[in-house]
Amino acid sequence: MREELYWFREAKYRTLKGKRGVQRCYNEMASRYDSSRYLYWTRRMEEGEEKAIEGWLRMLRPPILDVGSGTGRYAVRLADEGRETIALDISQGMMQQLKRRMKPSTPLYAVIGDGENIPLRDGCINSILCTLTFDHLQNPEKAAEEFSRVLRPRGLCIITTLNSHTLRETQKLMGIPRDKVPFRTEDMPPTLIHEVGHSAKEVEELLKPRGFKTIGVKGCCYWHIIPLPNYPLSLDKLLNTLKPLLKYAGIHATLLSKSHQ
Repeated sequence: MREELYWFREAKYRTLKGKRGVQRCYNEMASRYDSSRYLYWTRRMEEGEEKAIEGWLRMLRPPILDVGSGTGRYAVRLADEGRETIALDISQGMMQQLKRRMKPSTPLYAVIGDGENIPLRDGCINSILCTLTFDHLQNPEKAAEEFSRVLRPRGLCIITTLNSHTLRETQKLMGIPRDKVPFRTEDMPPTLIHEVGHSAKEVEELLKPRGFKTIGVKGCCYWHIIPLPNYPLSLDKLLNTLKPLLKYAGIHATLLSKSHQ
């Protein structure tokens, strides 16, 4: 198991460039994404993120747009609760996995597309959820404009990102470029794709000019403080009470509201 946890040490990578590279990587990972032993740290990050935003999820009013929905870990759940949800993802393979999890009677709609060019009309969404996807976008400024365009006044937006501060340290230790992250599954070789981290402050700076106000910020996965494979996620809540430590969170979660104007 240790080899699978730390497979990225001295790995020989291929690099998939740009938006098409991200799309290809997730297409290749799709069938194994929820089960691969090589995605242990991805699972741990998702678990920490889910605990961090649990309370915020209850605040989202439908229709909800899940940008970068992947296999549907949030979209399927929201729809099962009866909340109309649109799952948007660039990867056809990931959307196929999501569709296998969909229940015919739930208000869930799967759309292939990306956050920089959302195929929806202006002001048709009450809430946006974008979890661990914003960092993959080639043009986050364009995505911020699109979020503002489709979201109704007073609508809520949850964005989770890899903290740029801790991500850069990790990339340096791994010897990979500052705009890349590694993935691997049993069926896909070690692969680098585009991902640039954003701190909560950087997210706020991108969204504020587009009419958004930050309501809350949380951190999770403080592995730079407690670097253990069995890091207890229960510590996140405690560490979040110590605001100076937010800088060391692996993931930043930001809750924003769009101006009524």
